[in-house]
Amino acid sequence: MKWADDLLLGAVQAHMPNRQETLEHIFMAEWLWLARVHGTASPAPPATPADLATAWVALHEEWLSWAAGVSDWSRVMPYKTLAGVESDSPLWQVVLHVANHGSYHRGQVAAMLRAAGFTPPGTDLITWYRLNSE
Repeated sequence: MKWADDLLLGAVQAHMPNRQETLEHIFMAEWLWLARVHGTASPAPPATPADLATAWVALHEEWLSWAAGVSDWSRVMPYKTLAGVESDSPLWQVVLHVANHGSYHRGQVAAMLRAAGFTPPGTDLITWYRLNSE
């Protein structure tokens, strides 16, 4: 997730700096779910594109730190949906959802870049595996 977010953020900032709405949506979802796993209040969106880039670095570090400390991925986490409905999910489902959600929307951003005449960076998981095989 971190690697793909970083690649796409860089591409959008380089080619379409005024079209970051979908990236902001990905960021806010990642931040909201991190707040839920920590049991803290929902975040406010970054004010500027530069704030987004800075905040995303810190967010990824927090996700990685939190995940390194998880010993029971089947633990059920209670939370409220955005509609205020009480719900709960195992941690493994939460993390899989966050990764899947980001992947879906990064595909949308890649399509926007292509439509604007730019080649988006490859963010497929297999590409990450190939780059990080050692």
